[in-house]
Amino acid sequence: MKRIIAAIILIVSLASCHIGKMTSHNFAYLYDRDMLPFIPEYAIFNVNDSITSVYYKFNTKNLLYVKQFDEKIFTAKFSLKAQLYENDEMKVLLDSGTVSLADNNNTVSKDITGNIDLKDKKPGAYILKLTFSDLNKNTTVESYLTVNRGNRNDRQNFMLLNADSVPAYTSYVAAGQEFRLLFNNMKTKKLFVSYYNRDFPVAVPPYSVSNEKPIDLRADSSFTVSLTEGSTAMLNFTNKGLYHFQADTNQREGFTLFRFDEDFPDITSLSQMLHPIRYLATKVEYNDLEDMKNDKEAVDKFWIENAGNADRAKQMIKLYYNRVMDANRFFTSYLEGWKTDRGIIYIIYGPPNVVYKSKNVEVWVYGEDKNMLSINFTFRKLDNPFTDNDYSLTRSPAYKDGWYIAVDNWRR
Repeated sequence: MKRIIAAIILIVSLASCHIGKMTSHNFAYLYDRDMLPFIPEYAIFNVNDSITSVYYKFNTKNLLYVKQFDEKIFTAKFSLKAQLYENDEMKVLLDSGTVSLADNNNTVSKDITGNIDLKDKKPGAYILKLTFSDLNKNTTVESYLTVNRGNRNDRQNFMLLNADSVPAYTSYVAAGQEFRLLFNNMKTKKLFVSYYNRDFPVAVPPYSVSNEKPIDLRADSSFTVSLTEGSTAMLNFTNKGLYHFQADTNQREGFTLFRFDEDFPDITSLSQMLHPIRYLATKVEYNDLEDMKNDKEAVDKFWIENAGNADRAKQMIKLYYNRVMDANRFFTSYLEGWKTDRGIIYIIYGPPNVVYKSKNVEVWVYGEDKNMLSINFTFRKLDNPFTDNDYSLTRSPAYKDGWYIAVDNWRR
């Protein structure tokens, strides 16, 4: 017992060291499945040297429609406020904008889209605070993003558009899905594309301390695409992998497009169900499952043997793969979200009770905040040319006992 308590104290101390300025706001709702329909999606595009456009999309499904006593129709009222700050101290406000909207049709859910333009001519990296409010519910969600103006070839100087020429709010496309890419320098006539066909390894348990290998930036192949007035023609990629678009190959910055499994971020095939089992299975068990010729038999074998019966297996499967799909939505970077450091913790432990964020750090708390019996995990943002959503877990042997307990809870 003393060893476990000592391990927990060590975990708390590891999470509290060198994390920089953290907000006191709890952002756990950002990783809450029940909040998914309510939280807007955002895309940032540096239109030119002085204007950044913040594109937004949210669905009306979870908005509250209210009929006033003197009205005959139900109305939802909502607003979005964008504030651009000089840095993460958030003391100097550079520009802001607000949209206030209403919707009178509560019979069919639909997407509301638009954009807010923010101005600042100085190069640098800024903090963007986005506050979305359902005015009838009196409910507000906050999001914080980084706006990069320091490099003309950064990913925020590109904009991915769907076949209907509206902004895409993800950086991945399906097989055969048509899209085009905008680049804000009208003088650029072509983009260089590096293709990577890689099977990246999954995250290791939090107690496993090993040196992380840097990403191999050597492309498997390359090609170019033409630009006309800052836009490519309609494109579609059938091969899975990473496609890194660059205006200047002397720099590593650019925009990366991802082609994952079909129907990503959802799990729709038995082979997709098999791979995440490696977080719960021993190495020998997983190798035996992979050696089975029938993926369905392999998946059924694992879950029924560990659940004890088919009914409980169905419940566990639903919970587990919902977390896998949510991890794909929340944490996808240069690899699928379930394979990431945040993904493995989210899948095994569930949504955190408390999430604190700074510019480059996230701290997750499982249990009560500031309780020494709670478990804390600290994730640090990595400098990655393919994504701005790559976070690395600060690992420690102190997590070992808690990890085995959490895995055993899935296997009994």
